[in-house]
Amino acid sequence: MDETFMINIEKTGPIQFTTTFDKEFPQLLFDEDKSVGGEDKYPNPSRILVAAVASCLSASLALCLNKARIPVDRLETKATCSIKANEEGYLRITQIDVNIHPKWHSDIKMKKKTRCVKIFKNLCVATNAVINEVPVNVDVQIEGN
Repeated sequence: MDETFMINIEKTGPIQFTTTFDKEFPQLLFDEDKSVGGEDKYPNPSRILVAAVASCLSASLALCLNKARIPVDRLETKATCSIKANEEGYLRITQIDVNIHPKWHSDIKMKKKTRCVKIFKNLCVATNAVINEVPVNVDVQIEGN
């Protein structure tokens, strides 16, 4: 399955942006920390990226467990992001730690659980994009006003 989609981002504040999706989803609002001139009213892109990775991994595990007919009563995920300056002084995400805690019945065979835990990361589109460092093509159109 090949898929292409587009989103639209519009500046709505000092360093605030409103993201509109190609489907009838609610808009998503972004902001930056006060330390860089934002108002810190909404999540910044780093937080959204970490949320996307953690959510994708959670969904991938849930999908795998559903396909294996392993009922999950509850699934909770916590993600921690580390940000540090690189050699040039630019801040970079250096690590994302994701801890997933599924709650299932104890009578489920360990072999079935282990198989899903072994393969579910391969199902996660967002995580694999980050891990494999997907090329990002950027074009800034500088036009006279």
